[in-house]
Amino acid sequence: MPPKTQIPRERILKTGLELVIREGYAVINIKRLAEELGCSTQPISWSFGNMEKFREELFQYALNYMNSKMKLNGENPVAAFFSVGETYVNMAFDEPNLIRYLRTDSKGLVSLGGIGTIFNEEKSRNLRMGLHKVVGFSEEKAREFMNTVVIYTQGLVTFIIEGTITVTREEALHMLENIGLMHMVYAGIPFEKASVLLRDE
Repeated sequence: MPPKTQIPRERILKTGLELVIREGYAVINIKRLAEELGCSTQPISWSFGNMEKFREELFQYALNYMNSKMKLNGENPVAAFFSVGETYVNMAFDEPNLIRYLRTDSKGLVSLGGIGTIFNEEKSRNLRMGLHKVVGFSEEKAREFMNTVVIYTQGLVTFIIEGTITVTREEALHMLENIGLMHMVYAGIPFEKASVLLRDE
């Protein structure tokens, strides 16, 4: 019996993610993955047992990849929050297949950081407290602000990846910025202060 070919799990997952980004999730099967890796199907089976297990781990790996691009840190919670939305919009232009793939499990998509922070009560509370401290929002206004921006961002990204609207990246990012400015002004924040908060990291 020939010796087992050892391929690190990380390399298999990374290859799967690259395939998803380049060609979409529909191409993911064990033969195509093995072809991309330049090996037989055995190393994949040895590492994951079956394709169902591989798909579960690939989804988590893809989520981690997306969330690694989204930073919710910094002293200015408004700029940090909008940097997440901007990253999500940029991914709609640069990696639309990845967004489509992650949306196959909407609960999974919002469960770990990034765009789903507002659905995690603990992380959402911390962000609301930051908005209260820096912007002066009440907790209710902070929640409303976060919900509005995330829902708008999700809709904008959907329209972009489905080709429903034709906009440039710059136009899309400007639209996202405008919704934040309008909502802060609606909540009583002076326009000048809102503009600074949105851009000052």
